[in-house]
Amino acid sequence: MKKLERLAKEYSQLARILKRSDFLALLGATAMNTPHVVKTGKLTSVDSAMSRNITVYFNDVPVVLPLADLDSVLQQINDSPSFGNVREIYARNCYLHGLNLKVPQRAVLDLGANRGMFSILALVALQADVVVRVEPTRLYETAFDMLLKANRCDPQRVARYSRLVSSPSVERRDRERNVSIPTIAQERKISRFNFVKIDIEGGEKDLFSEPEWLANVDTIAMELHHSAGDLSCIPAALTRYGFNFVILDQADQPADIHTGMFLLASSTNALAV
Repeated sequence: MKKLERLAKEYSQLARILKRSDFLALLGATAMNTPHVVKTGKLTSVDSAMSRNITVYFNDVPVVLPLADLDSVLQQINDSPSFGNVREIYARNCYLHGLNLKVPQRAVLDLGANRGMFSILALVALQADVVVRVEPTRLYETAFDMLLKANRCDPQRVARYSRLVSSPSVERRDRERNVSIPTIAQERKISRFNFVKIDIEGGEKDLFSEPEWLANVDTIAMELHHSAGDLSCIPAALTRYGFNFVILDQADQPADIHTGMFLLASSTNALAV
């Protein structure tokens, strides 16, 4: 029953951001792929069927998402269908739903930027002056360029690093593969990041092991990856630097650092949960 409730909630959220024609296409794709969804418990086949160029409305702001074009490029690395990102980032609003953010968020740091679904949201809906993308997979930059063009965004508003984000210590050992947040801030002449999104597949433990960068950050939204081991250094660092934070599970219920999936933190009283 809980799975059905989550599915109903997610489709209600999708109905709010999709055009009617695209939502009807989603219902049709779901009906066609119901056996696969029931068997696997996942919507991957529906996501694949929804590989189409669409416009979503995030807080009533239109964001053009050429999903079919993105997926065509990303076939080279056998990536998952981009509609899954639409469900997570736009419909479920996993990074922003528990926050009261003022617009514009002038300097946004996107760590683990992937194909750019959050980066383009930051440029269009959060009206960022600059988005700094850190993403080691270079093919994702080709996909992101498509998003920039589709939304008529000036590429000069974007800074890019094709490296792994790391602590300063790791960066010093291998500067070709790693970059730290203090280095990014210095090179881009950014005194403060208004928003930092983090989805770095377990690298968050290393990032928070040297947390001095938190002194120059307003708000953070991050996905937690427990494969990295004990993540208790994260709430400890946030507390040390004066952040309020909440940890949520996949159903958006309160959790702790050992079981949670998402963490939202703010030093400027931006939490809404």
